[in-house]
Amino acid sequence: MRIALVAEDYYPQLGGVPEHVHNLALQLNSWGHTATVVSSHMGTYPDAAFVRRLGTSRVIYSNGGVSRITTGWGLRRQLEAVFREGRYDLVHVHGGLAPTFGLAAPLAAWQVGIPVVATFHSWFARSLGCRVFRRPLQRILDRHAATIAVSEPVVAANSRYFRAHWDIIPNGVDVEFFQPNGRRPTDALTHGPRLLFLGRIEPRNGLGTALAALPRILARHPNAVLTVAGDGPWRGYYERRARALGDSVRFVGQVFEERPEYYAAADLYLCPTTIASFGVTLLEAMACGTPMIVSDNLGFRSVIDGGAEAVMVPKDDPAAWAGTALELIADPERRRAMGEAGRAKAARFAWPRIARRELAVYERVLGAPPSEPRYVRAGRTCAIGSPSR
Repeated sequence: MRIALVAEDYYPQLGGVPEHVHNLALQLNSWGHTATVVSSHMGTYPDAAFVRRLGTSRVIYSNGGVSRITTGWGLRRQLEAVFREGRYDLVHVHGGLAPTFGLAAPLAAWQVGIPVVATFHSWFARSLGCRVFRRPLQRILDRHAATIAVSEPVVAANSRYFRAHWDIIPNGVDVEFFQPNGRRPTDALTHGPRLLFLGRIEPRNGLGTALAALPRILARHPNAVLTVAGDGPWRGYYERRARALGDSVRFVGQVFEERPEYYAAADLYLCPTTIASFGVTLLEAMACGTPMIVSDNLGFRSVIDGGAEAVMVPKDDPAAWAGTALELIADPERRRAMGEAGRAKAARFAWPRIARRELAVYERVLGAPPSEPRYVRAGRTCAIGSPSR
């Protein structure tokens, strides 16, 4: 089977969509299919061999953070040419109905007679664009051969405006790449608590809440350290906010292949994100056996679902975050149990399991008989700076 995976968001930008698309391509290719990632140019980046880029990616600010759109002359014609050249059986658009590729890629695929599957990744409280353009967008949605959402909250958000038959297929995690590193729960008391924030540095990801909670934690544990792994337009602002905390806060910039080391070295992963459709970093932390404190939002609820691997705390409440962190730091046994529960849950989201569900949708769309995936090579091939095993 030949599949074009079209994504507005892709490496070098980090996030749930790039992780999903990249790992799905790796898994499908390892089973003998031909999966190509089609994205836009985002500067110089050492891509994997299965990546095609066209147009130029532009950063925009929406929904409390960074998004992207692709610009360029004749994008639809360029997409048509790529789809014809690749002789694809199916086009899978990630970011359904979102400009630019979410709209241009389906039109290009239909022009050359290729069915389209669309995955919706975003949760939003409301959308002026969906309300104003509901009818033309519904007509596009009606032509999709299948529509997928990564979580129930994503279905609920889009169902305010559109009708569709939804398959819910969550994000996955590479449980061979994300692994514990041997740090023991008792190390927090003997060597000092190690706290981690990992994500794009933007307002909706809540770094300000973690920084505001830290003084209360330092009052009890003066040798505690918060490591901030990530980058973004607001990094300088948060660095200035953190100056008063001195060496207790470390900004290490964007990380790629080092992510398992940061998760596994942390006694607690803090994820104070205010808006989420799912929570890929939660799966990564779980796979590393790292206990978590996470914001109580709809996307994270769908992942945690009452599980013992995390404590959910009201967003934007530094006192609650500090109090919960102090309780967990003082209870190594509970943190050990949280880490074990996380690893067990992460196994349910391992990429071979998730990719098989996506493959089943492709087979249904194409009328192909179910296949038993077979590996054609060991390991994985990926771009420099992306996970490898």
